[in-house]
This record gives sequence, C-alpha cells and structure tokens, in this order.
Amino acid sequence: MFRAGKQGMRAIAVNKNVLPMPFFRRLVRAVHEIGTERLEESYTTNFWFPLDARPGNLVEEAICRLRPLVRPGPRCIGTEWWLGRLPYGQSLALHFDRDMTLEKRTGETAHPLWSSILYLNRFPSSPTVILEQILDRDRKSLLPPVALSGKAVPPVPNQYVVYPGNLYHGVLARPAAGRRARQTGETGHPPELRLTLLINFWDRRPLPPTCRDYDGTVYRALRTIRAPEVSDVAAAV
Repeated sequence: MFRAGKQGMRAIAVNKNVLPMPFFRRLVRAVHEIGTERLEESYTTNFWFPLDARPGNLVEEAICRLRPLVRPGPRCIGTEWWLGRLPYGQSLALHFDRDMTLEKRTGETAHPLWSSILYLNRFPSSPTVILEQILDRDRKSLLPPVALSGKAVPPVPNQYVVYPGNLYHGVLARPAAGRRARQTGETGHPPELRLTLLINFWDRRPLPPTCRDYDGTVYRALRTIRAPEVSDVAAAV
C-alpha cells in the first residue's frame, strides 16, 4: 500500500486526449443534457460497474476505454463512478475518497485502489489539487502533517488524471473564479458548471445506498449507446 513519500507523486499520471473525439463529444452532450438534475446530490449519486460486465451506458463505455490507462491490477473487481458538477467559483473541500456508507455505519475507512478524473470542459481558475498526504491510522490525522509536495491539475477537455486512491485532494477555486460567479448570478442565468466524470477502481464494492446499480431512472441521457461501439470495446477488453 502507498505510504507518504515521493512514490505517491510519481504515481499521479495526467493523460491527454484519451477518448476518441466523436465519442467524447457524445458523452459531453449527454452530461449537458442532464443539466442540474440531482445537482445538490451530485457527489453522493454514485454507481457501480463490475469489471467483468458489458457497458450499458455512455459512462460505462468510457470506463472500458479508459481502463487500460489505469491498469488497476488483479485485485480490482470494479469501478464506482459519479458526475462532478461545480458552479463557477465553488471549491470542493480537500478530502479522501472512501466508502462513505461503510464509514458512517462502522467507522472503518476504506479507500479505492485508484482514483481518476476525466475532465469534460475547460474551467479556468478551478484546478484539482492532489497532495502528498494520506490518512493516518487514527483516521483523523494527516500523514505527514504538512504536505511535502502536491500537484495542481487544470480542467482541460478530454484530459484524464489517475492517482492513488488514498491521497488527499480537492478542487480549489481561485478568487477570480469567485468574482465571476457572483457576476454570473447577478445576470439571473443558470450557473456555469465545471463538469467531470469521476471513476474509482476498487478491490471491494462500496456499500449502498451511496453506491448503487445504474438502472437509467436518473441521468437518463447517459443510456444512449450504440451497439457497434459496445462490441468494439468488449473485444478490446
């Protein structure tokens, strides 16, 4: 298991232009069509996709295409995914990816093997910040107490960052983004959203209700998938 040190920073990989552009545009259009559905619950509306399953929606197809870049290892049994949508100027507090239901029920903390983010649009002044810190054994302290290093990843369309699933990370909006957010709100128009697809690779399935099966009742726009592309992906995997 990863422990604090230079190894963690070296394990962060930023990949550019990862999906074929026609498919990437279809995925982005579908997320735009979803709009603000479940926006307040965006980071707790998570879905499970087993490693040996055939893709049944656009996100699952994207996961099949992205998996070779991650190479999650033989312990991985599946992925947890959700949509990240932040209004312009809004930060996402530094945190650890974990099985939230398990932690709430038992106090146990379980991290994914790998975390990853696919950026769907360009969003200046709101980078993802990944720090060289992990959660200590007491499940309260950071190790080391002060990060020795970190990496800021700007949102660039079709860019994909992969990093160890136990690293401390978040979205830190800069002051200029906050000023623009206030100006946007004054116009009465819906807020511009920072769009990402977040994918965690697990050696165990996170517990429901946070992580559930995708049945198409929410985020219906993601259900569209073309059979030839599914076949191509299944053959490649």
